[in-house]
Amino acid sequence: MPWFHFIADFDFRPARRLVLAYRAGTTLLVPTAAAEAAETAGAGRRVSKPKDRDERP
Repeated sequence: MPWFHFIADFDFRPARRLVLAYRAGTTLLVPTAAAEAAETAGAGRRVSKPKDRDERP
């Protein structure tokens, strides 16, 4: 499961009656199939794991 940053809204349908809706501007851990479909559609790109906001250097 890769981290993925969405630059456009994207709907992923892993099953006939299920839709996973991803919003533009979000960075999430998504299923590999969703990341591949979103990349193909030009809806975003894979990114490295984001740093925790509360993490201190």
